[in-house]
Amino acid sequence: MKFRTTIILLIVAGIGAAYIFLYDKKQYRTDVWVQRQQMVLPDYKPGQIDKIEMKKGGVNIVLESTDKERWRMVEPLQLRADRAEVEEILAQFEFLRKVGTIKESETANFNLKEYGLETPSLVVSLWLKKGLMVGGTAGDVTRYTVNIGDRLAAGQDTVYITTGDDKDVSVVGAKFLEKVNKEINDLRNKWAFEYDKHSVERVRLESGENDPVVCSKAEQLWWITQPLSDRADTERIKDILNELKDLKIAKEDFVSDSKEDIINYGLDKPVFTISIGTTEDVQTLHLGHSLDEKIYAKLDGESSIFLVHDAILRDLDLELNDLRDKQLLRFDAIGTYGIEKIDMKSADKNLVMEKTVQYDWMIKSPKLILADRDTVREFVEKIKDLQIQQYVDDSGANYDKYGLADSPIEVSVFRRIGEGETVKFLIGDADENGGLCYVKRDGEDAVYSVPTENFYDIAKAGYLAFRDKLVMEFPKETAQKLVINRDGKTLVCETAEDSTMRRPKWNMIGPVSMEAELDSINQVVWNLSFLLADKIVTLSAENSADYGFDNPLLKASITYEEAGKAAAHGGEVISAKDDLIKPKELKTKSLLIGNKVEPERDKTNYYAKVDGEDMIFQVGWTDVRDYSIELVTRTLFSFDSSNAKSIKVVHPEKELLFQKDEEYVWQMTKPEIMPLSGNLAERILSSLKLLMGESIVQYSNENLSKYGLDNPQFNITVDSDDGEISLLVGKAAGNDYYVAGSETNFVYLMNKNKIEDLIEACVVREIQ
Repeated sequence: MKFRTTIILLIVAGIGAAYIFLYDKKQYRTDVWVQRQQMVLPDYKPGQIDKIEMKKGGVNIVLESTDKERWRMVEPLQLRADRAEVEEILAQFEFLRKVGTIKESETANFNLKEYGLETPSLVVSLWLKKGLMVGGTAGDVTRYTVNIGDRLAAGQDTVYITTGDDKDVSVVGAKFLEKVNKEINDLRNKWAFEYDKHSVERVRLESGENDPVVCSKAEQLWWITQPLSDRADTERIKDILNELKDLKIAKEDFVSDSKEDIINYGLDKPVFTISIGTTEDVQTLHLGHSLDEKIYAKLDGESSIFLVHDAILRDLDLELNDLRDKQLLRFDAIGTYGIEKIDMKSADKNLVMEKTVQYDWMIKSPKLILADRDTVREFVEKIKDLQIQQYVDDSGANYDKYGLADSPIEVSVFRRIGEGETVKFLIGDADENGGLCYVKRDGEDAVYSVPTENFYDIAKAGYLAFRDKLVMEFPKETAQKLVINRDGKTLVCETAEDSTMRRPKWNMIGPVSMEAELDSINQVVWNLSFLLADKIVTLSAENSADYGFDNPLLKASITYEEAGKAAAHGGEVISAKDDLIKPKELKTKSLLIGNKVEPERDKTNYYAKVDGEDMIFQVGWTDVRDYSIELVTRTLFSFDSSNAKSIKVVHPEKELLFQKDEEYVWQMTKPEIMPLSGNLAERILSSLKLLMGESIVQYSNENLSKYGLDNPQFNITVDSDDGEISLLVGKAAGNDYYVAGSETNFVYLMNKNKIEDLIEACVVREIQ
């Protein structure tokens, strides 16, 4: 009966609506008029509501707005509401459309019970903000009330409702009911914390019986204020705030609202508590007992007990030192950009360095001299990045124990000269292993340890470390003479008389007279002309013999014309007569190479000094290698292979002779006559021309027996139109052989592999 009546009434309502539409449509624009007639609450706006009451069965849920954004549940529990859920409820009423209307006055035997509205399953009351009212059939009201009854029998996709005290029944879509029919757990706020990360001013962490750790923010940086005063790890605090802001509670993880359960879940004596203080309030979360991989939690001021993943405890249960700033110093600089001055003071030294207009660094004290720009830059970068390894002592005492009492090194960095230090810290002793040293910030009590690598020794060396590393300089294009003393030999080279500035030419004049290798000469001269020390060792030594300078490994002397003295004709004209020339003003400097710094290593620095000067420094092994280079050719032969007529190979196992026949074709004539396979003879000649010694042992063919060259174990003789040349291979010397070539009559050391490859090519293959 109810369904049939409903259908008839819907038809009647439709006819009535059509009449009203045809009669009144001239009052409004058609689309607006239609929408107004279809709305359940035509004047409703979600932003006007600040209280919601939902009565369902014996449960009465009341939600109230605390400000423009936040909502709280005030009945049946006191807790934060889920803003998104509340806004979804409010949104359902703004465009709630009628599918149809059943009017009491037009329906026979009208009874609200027929529609489930005598005792509605859900009643939603929406209170307007104070001072707002809307017009209704009973006058101005301060709230909307929507009573929700049964679903329509056919299809179950619509539901009956009434508004306020009006008995007329409206039919609306059933999805509306699904959106507003919420349980308490639906309406709870699912975020453990709600705050603006930028407004947080205080974080407090308390774990078990440990002292609470309190961190406070000042000028965008975080500081530990309890149980001691120190810089906090700002990034670590930000990570904690980010993690807590994202801490969400699943709906099924709300386990209780009973005060009695606080003890049951270990929340009366929490294992961990964290408080977040913002500009508006303080939010405190307690963590209690664990369950599987979750842990019970509760917020102060709310009844809800819920579960969160126990990873939060692992992330937050930190020691005091975990929250301290690991970076010793904080200042803005890219290299030394933005830094104008550095002071380093110790008991007996005071090093002052300032940046020049040209962006070079000058040492102002103890001596005015150019500073090594790279060392200054690297030192600034290093101290800026120093990471604390250990928090050694917070007592503010015991400084003598760490070398920080009487004679520490005070390092001050200034962004602007005359404006006070940007940062200042003290350096004490190194630990017993030498890998760490003790430091403290100026004006603070705590003693820390930091790595010594590329930092401590430089700070201790002070002036020696920072002064300019240029220890020898001259205009390389004016070099006139080079003398190398090494291995008991003295090599003397001079520029040739026909040299020009564009194409210089050098000759060796001792121990032999011959043209020098220009590339080799340049390698030595250019190295000496701008010689940078790797490290300054001392400004003077009581005994230079301790560094090997009583019997130096090598001495390199360069004679050059001083800058500004050279003239177009090799001297300065001082008379109207062209033949009256002022003599060249020449100067000689000598570099002495002493002992290895680390004798047990092959590739290590060497001690060095400029002859006649006191300062001792270190140079790299590659520099010493450059000074040991041969200054004349190491190539044994330069003959024209096309003129070769015969090749004689003498080996202990066999003697071979290759000759060209009348048609200039190579053949073997000894030990037997036979054609040569392939181009063996040409390969032998090419190999001879490519032979290059590792080094020159002596510059003569004297005392050949000393090298096994008086009775060589292998030799090759080539006869050509230009004369005869020969290669002699003597005794082995480690990985080399002593060899001699007739073109130079020098004795060389040559790698064994080169000689053995040549022997194999010449002899072994033919013997087989």
